[in-house]
Amino acid sequence: MAPRDRRPTVSASADEQLHKAKRLMEKGRLEEAFGLFLEAAKAGDTGAQMSVGYLYDTGQGVRASRTQAMHWYRQAAQQGKAAAATNIGAIYRDEGRLRLALRWFEKAVALGDGDALLDMAMLQSGPLKDAAGARRLLSRLLRSKRASADSRKRAERLLGELGEPPRIARKRAR
Repeated sequence: MAPRDRRPTVSASADEQLHKAKRLMEKGRLEEAFGLFLEAAKAGDTGAQMSVGYLYDTGQGVRASRTQAMHWYRQAAQQGKAAAATNIGAIYRDEGRLRLALRWFEKAVALGDGDALLDMAMLQSGPLKDAAGARRLLSRLLRSKRASADSRKRAERLLGELGEPPRIARKRAR
């Protein structure tokens, strides 16, 4: 039996509304887009919740509000949106609340964001001064199938800065 998708279903009209909101954003009509995203976010759409969180976070189309950004990112994270957990971690990191940031980056990894391992490693290698922990996280990132090519390159670079020899991917002989 296939696992159930716990996300709310989006009706055709709600889907059209989201597409319209995205088009409005592309045209720079942010206030109108925000209203449409907010309506869909209240109905439980995780993509819309992310968009509303982002708009509040950056103050685009609406007055910036950390409280509202966090609310909408949390709503999306509770429904399994890894990027939402990463964004919450980034807010805490930027505020200097590093232990909270780490916890949210860990949640992001658990939800499937392999790139959040790099965020964690950068905290470990920098302000948290745990080079061994950073190396473990970077090695984990390099083994992850959910990390982007860019994160892999940055992980290799950071490992080099931490005194690790480069890890060159080798093809297995057949």
